[in-house]
Amino acid sequence: MDSEEKVVTENVDTESKNINTETPVNTGTEVVGTQPVAETKTFTQEELNKIIDERLKRERDKYKDYSELKKIADEYKKIKEAEMTEQEKLQQKLSEYERTLLDKEREAEELRVELLKVRILDEMGLPKTWAKRIFGTNEEEIRQDAEELKKMLGTPKPTQIGTGSNPATTISLTPDLDKLGKMSMEEYIKYRKSGG
Repeated sequence: MDSEEKVVTENVDTESKNINTETPVNTGTEVVGTQPVAETKTFTQEELNKIIDERLKRERDKYKDYSELKKIADEYKKIKEAEMTEQEKLQQKLSEYERTLLDKEREAEELRVELLKVRILDEMGLPKTWAKRIFGTNEEEIRQDAEELKKMLGTPKPTQIGTGSNPATTISLTPDLDKLGKMSMEEYIKYRKSGG
């Protein structure tokens, strides 16, 4: 029996056209039982590269006119916009503004609820970092959830400032709630991003 070696074979699947690139085979024909085993075709690296390049070329040819189609779609959009009446154009802009307004209102509501959580936690003497663990959309729900959390976890023990790895500072660690309430949305976002 001849020694086995790795050879590259082309095993074509008619549906997916996959190439099986490595299959251990015998180098000669060998009779197994009464049926001879046929030799398989071997490929050099150059031949394999050529096959792969041909497949890549066919795939690229499928999408070669993508930029043209995109340009045509943009032109079609411009033509459609030109055909719109002035009222339709205004209606489209109005719907875009309404979507933007709804997004901004949602953001403002989320920030309002976050401020409310922080204020309630501060009133109850709980850490403001627990705000993410408090649920609710109005003051009553938030307060009730904060009280339940306080009962379950207890009041955290304050750390003594100025000892160990917690040196004394002159910076106030609690936010001025009156100042926060007077901030615009942009000012509050800047304040939150700065670590406040």
